[in-house]
Amino acid sequence: MVATTWGLSRWWNRLSLPGGETRDSAHPDSAVVELQALEAQALFGFVRRLGLSDADADEAVQEVLVRLLDALRNGTAVDNPRAWAYRSIYRLAMDEHRLRRRVIGLMGRLRQQPASNAPEIADRIAVWTEVDRLPERQRQVLYLRYRSDLAYEDIGHALGITAGAARSHATQAMATLRTRLAAEIEEF
Repeated sequence: MVATTWGLSRWWNRLSLPGGETRDSAHPDSAVVELQALEAQALFGFVRRLGLSDADADEAVQEVLVRLLDALRNGTAVDNPRAWAYRSIYRLAMDEHRLRRRVIGLMGRLRQQPASNAPEIADRIAVWTEVDRLPERQRQVLYLRYRSDLAYEDIGHALGITAGAARSHATQAMATLRTRLAAEIEEF
């Protein structure tokens, strides 16, 4: 059966369109369009309850649909597209929360206290712009530590250095960032 080629489940194959019409289950585009029509609003509501803003929630829904389409086009077996979408959007929301927590931690370590729990967008951009100006190894360590949420041991393993060297690069990078960002603040 062609639907199995795309990894569609029995649940998905039984799904009918309003008015009793049949669907072309052999094409992943139609599967994603149907999921979007049936579940997009519920996915949006779910991710909003997980704490994302309207704009972030809308982006998360679109990202999940694009990822599902990509997975189906690549022949990945997706037993239950609805469950896959909810699991993926939950993971996206948790990734966003982890990123926010890391940025807040980074800003605290830079001795900048944000006015609220969520740092301002301009502050985040300023910090990561300065990170991009760091030497390559320091930049890699900070990205792996604060964007990928890796421990120093894992960073060392990924970069082929010791955990102590990863800590040393992070410490040097933080000192450089403190100096650069303090200079920017004094200019204002």
